Amino acid sequence: MSTISSLHIAFLGGGNMAQALALGLRAHVHSITIIEPLEDTRERIRVLMAPKASAQGASLQVVASAEVIEDKVPADWLVLAVKPQQIASALGGLSDATRRWLGAPPTLSILAGTTLATLSSLLGHARIVRAMPNTPALISEGMTALVASAEISTEQRIQAEALMRAVGQVQWVESEALLDAVTALSGSGPAYVFAFVEALVQAGERLGLPPHQAQMLASQTVKGAALMLSESGDLPSALRERVTSKGGTTAAALATLQDGGFNTLIERALRAAYQRSIEISQGA
Repeated sequence: MSTISSLHIAFLGGGNMAQALALGLRAHVHSITIIEPLEDTRERIRVLMAPKASAQGASLQVVASAEVIEDKVPADWLVLAVKPQQIASALGGLSDATRRWLGAPPTLSILAGTTLATLSSLLGHARIVRAMPNTPALISEGMTALVASAEISTEQRIQAEALMRAVGQVQWVESEALLDAVTALSGSGPAYVFAFVEALVQAGERLGLPPHQAQMLASQTVKGAALMLSESGDLPSALRERVTSKGGTTAAALATLQDGGFNTLIERALRAAYQRSIEISQGA
């Protein structure tokens, strides 16, 4: 990630996703500043990052406001990581001193449902990249979709991608409207997987397995299947066919899922998430 090795990254907000991204970036950027008003959260960040930050080379400042920043080097990127409903007050509450320190760097937003137009109005510029990560970013296995405003340069696109690759894989989408579909598929997707594993565990228990064994069997099965899909490069349909013997146990189970409308139910679930994402973006 040499494209970002000299950069100073400033975070506005220090919640879980900001912490995950800062942790992933600590070995790849020059310096990180996290502006977080809650003292408990600031202390958690220091504990989380202090043992490794110096060894990895990135200097770290965790502050309540920019007024107390010791290193006044301007930020090369501003990462917006507050809750979506707090962004207007968070930006509106910045002091003149903070605004002068920040300047107007290109901005990476990880706020769900906050459009480029809204962000541009709040920031006073349009050099913005929107990111839709998901929670596996917390273990550096996230899936992030990115979309950039027209004002973002090619070099800035490369940098934004490098920033998010610190916590997983990255895909660019062609238009901001597609982020609603991304939200429905990968943004909310981990919860679908957790629900599926939960159902597997419950069914296993009803078949007589002890709870701890059902949990282990289901969790490792999903983990192994996901790794096979990721590392083999094969289509999921090909992998499914490969483990489904005609007249066997897997075929019986899959037939039952299809009889119950499995594919249709998955599509209905994604469409519900997709519609709700649109409504949130529109302020509903």
